[in-house]
Amino acid sequence: MLTIRKADLGDLKAVKTIDQLLFGADSYPLFVLRQFYDITGEYLLVAEAGGEVVGYMLSHLDRQNKKGWLLSLGVLPAHRGKRIGEKLMAAAMVSMETQSATELYLTVHPDNAAGISIYTRLGFKVQEEIPDYYLDGSPRLLMSKRIPF
Repeated sequence: MLTIRKADLGDLKAVKTIDQLLFGADSYPLFVLRQFYDITGEYLLVAEAGGEVVGYMLSHLDRQNKKGWLLSLGVLPAHRGKRIGEKLMAAAMVSMETQSATELYLTVHPDNAAGISIYTRLGFKVQEEIPDYYLDGSPRLLMSKRIPF
């Protein structure tokens, strides 16, 4: 059985392990994950299966401007194909929508066909391609979704 829930402090090492496995040298240091945990509130989610954290979703809601950002998503390779990433994203999106978000944003590498497929299925549309988004020469697609009232 899969459970999507707000991360607790004890989940951060598992989140780091997933992030490191998927993003290597570009993964978040553990101290940064701890800071995200402290400042994101309910927007650091984990997917748990059989007592193991198998995925995570990191988001942020700018309440003043009513804009949500889906910042990082990761699912262990052995658990892919089960729509865990989609379920994590949907949970984050519902949370932000109930907090009056009017727009949601994310970035994705143009070669990440699986990610783009999930995001498109969830209603996101490509706004633009930014060739040097992270200031390291790495391109990203900026995608967004308006929340209807």
